[in-house]
Amino acid sequence: MRVPRGFRDILPTEARELHAMRRRLMASFASYGYVPLDPPMVEFAESTATLDERRMLRFLDRDGRLLALRPDITTAVARVVAQRYATTEHALRLAYFNAVFREEPSMRGSEREYDQAGIELIGAGGLRADAEVIALLASSLAACGLPDADVDVGHVGYLAGFLAELDPTARERAADAARRGEIVAALAEVPAPRRDALERGLRFRGTIGDGATAFAALRAGAPAASVAALDELARLAPLLGAAGVSAVRFDLGFVPALPYYSGVVFQVTVPGLGFAVAAGGRYDGLLARFGADRPATGFGIAVPHLHQALIDAGWRAPSDVALVVLLPRTGTRGASSAKDDAATLACAAALRTRGIGVAIDEVADAAGQPLVRATAIDSTKVEYEGAVLTLDAFAARLGSAGK
Repeated sequence: MRVPRGFRDILPTEARELHAMRRRLMASFASYGYVPLDPPMVEFAESTATLDERRMLRFLDRDGRLLALRPDITTAVARVVAQRYATTEHALRLAYFNAVFREEPSMRGSEREYDQAGIELIGAGGLRADAEVIALLASSLAACGLPDADVDVGHVGYLAGFLAELDPTARERAADAARRGEIVAALAEVPAPRRDALERGLRFRGTIGDGATAFAALRAGAPAASVAALDELARLAPLLGAAGVSAVRFDLGFVPALPYYSGVVFQVTVPGLGFAVAAGGRYDGLLARFGADRPATGFGIAVPHLHQALIDAGWRAPSDVALVVLLPRTGTRGASSAKDDAATLACAAALRTRGIGVAIDEVADAAGQPLVRATAIDSTKVEYEGAVLTLDAFAARLGSAGK
């Protein structure tokens, strides 16, 4: 029997790699002071309304309430903060590594469940917080094995400034087109000469070293709100440099698919992958929907996309420590006696107390780990590579082989 469309089995080698990624990401988040949070898998459907309902997996419970499998971690965190931390004065730094559920195009066709890792910085406004979050994203990807990933930084206020001059219907059509990546359709809603100025901006690409100079030419013909967005990006550039982020491209054509972003936004792409590895930005208005009007910024990493990028770059999960396959001694008929089984169990237990992983008998799937085979002689000795060794000598041999 097959699994439902959009869901899949994750077999041991990939699962081991994902666990290694989780450890590295959560350790990187913790190094910036972010603590873990695990919101529930199911939310009331109305609390997830920031996502198109056609992309959500919804169902009725026995109480007749419409529920949804968690389609977005950021919205869930906003709800948690509004309910649990309504009176908190200081900033909250929250980290997660959880599954999300939604209809999502992917490298495998269409996913409905995938892991997302990320952080949310709640209660901190200003460009310093934006720089911190972008720096954390870059360092987290580097910790996983993508040290040279480029971060594309934009600002939703740039496009919003132009769209604010349109009538509500045209504004909504243009915003929807931009979120779908259909820039030509969005431009068609903007009258000339604003359209020419907007097109220059949406096609602009600049580096962190360009700073205010790069944005100067884009100010001509832009509305005041769009100029303010350019000024924010110009002020952000030196802060990113101070935070140690150099691989940044300013991209005013980047418009996030989710509608709640309000300021600086960013994403990470990898050549040849076809999908963003991570995305995020400022979403100051989202918590107000849950009754807690606080500034916020953060990012989410699409774990399957990061995993694919790492594999394409030649990464494999760390396997410095070998797994010992401990074989029992067998008699002339190829079977072990009760005495031999007892000796094997005791020998395995003694090795594990020395910090050595042991599987008794052959394994069907080692999940990419290196294997070392030895035979239990009794509870204190093994045969390894033709020599009978005490457990201490065997442990020392394994230690020296791993150096």
